[in-house]
Amino acid sequence: MDVNKINCDDFSLADFSAYNGDDLFDVREPFWAFYQDAVAKKYMVYGNPISTAPSSEFEVYDRYLNQDRHFLNFCSYNYLGYSCHPEVIKAVQETVDKYGTGAVSAPLLSGYYNLSKQLEDSIAQFKKKEAAVIFPTGYGANLGVLSCLLKPGDIAIMDILSHASIYDGARLSGADIKMFSHNNAEHLETILKNLSKPHRAIVCIEGIYSMDGDLVNLPDIVAVCKKYGVRILLDEAHATLIFGENGRGVAEHFGLEDEIDLTIGTFSKSFGAIGGFVTGEQKIITYIRMFARSYVFSCAMAPHTAAGILKVLDLYQKDKSYRNKLWENTHYMLNALKKAGLDTGNTESQVIPVIVGHDHRLREISKLIHEKGLYTGVVTYPAVSNKRTRLRLSMSSYHTKEQMDKCLEIIKNAFDAVK
Repeated sequence: MDVNKINCDDFSLADFSAYNGDDLFDVREPFWAFYQDAVAKKYMVYGNPISTAPSSEFEVYDRYLNQDRHFLNFCSYNYLGYSCHPEVIKAVQETVDKYGTGAVSAPLLSGYYNLSKQLEDSIAQFKKKEAAVIFPTGYGANLGVLSCLLKPGDIAIMDILSHASIYDGARLSGADIKMFSHNNAEHLETILKNLSKPHRAIVCIEGIYSMDGDLVNLPDIVAVCKKYGVRILLDEAHATLIFGENGRGVAEHFGLEDEIDLTIGTFSKSFGAIGGFVTGEQKIITYIRMFARSYVFSCAMAPHTAAGILKVLDLYQKDKSYRNKLWENTHYMLNALKKAGLDTGNTESQVIPVIVGHDHRLREISKLIHEKGLYTGVVTYPAVSNKRTRLRLSMSSYHTKEQMDKCLEIIKNAFDAVK
């Protein structure tokens, strides 16, 4: 590969992910040439520093103009706006005054605060489970839970669209990994039927799939898992506070909470903070607390983060008007996109993909919407295949009709301009 002749239009990130040279660092020269060409062509819209709160509009540094610019924000996971809620901010500020800026220790040492325990107890109560453990990140929750429970020879069976943290946790454990077709209970049953016996297995699924916005086919998948006696892990990252009468997620939505062995969640979406959790039976949660390496060997969640999440729980259980507004906005935006002839896949949630197709088209479209002041997810490999790239809109309760109309106008014009 001649680095002096690299044209980024001839490559995708997949080419560099699979690059294999004689030296571990050989990839750096061709990738740097690719990266610099992408920057020169204004395709590099990732990693721009943001200088204001993640509300419906914010200030973002534009590397091409070398200055901050005003953008519409359809990218943040701040679905219910709690990250900017004045009562949440006040609770965090008051806690910083008392506890300082961080936990500054691992949770099994001196990083476990009274607010940590209060949050775990509150999450377990909210999710109607016996116990919970909180992790510094949602990624770390899946990584720690699966890598400590599974052993070489065990089997992790996951939906092919499962999040990287699920796959990485299973891979770290040394377990055998099997994939079933997205949301396909029949294919899952074929895999389970062909497993050698006895076997130790867990099926890993998500409540809302983060790149497509569709719901898990939970009734059929649960039925198959129960038939073959395998455990179920359900990641409700994008569903907690959104689905179910009480906001407990897709399992509550389908009335199947008691059938789920372990529920994973994150505080970086609807809670507007950072961190993750796992809930389940007291005995297995205690085991996870002592053996999940991403918990045991990570610095614990900061007390002020726990305080903010506790305030969110309190506000949410008293008033669900933010969720109602989110659904109103989601339906409005989804209908408008469909009416404009855009492909939104099978989404049933506040995560709305707008399918672009080939990676090269996505680059041109992303450049145009960036120039027009729209900030949204620009999703390519490795998050999706190179032929199913997309924009990903994250809807929120604080978007106005005018902002949604402007978003649609920018996207429609960009799609029309890049055939």
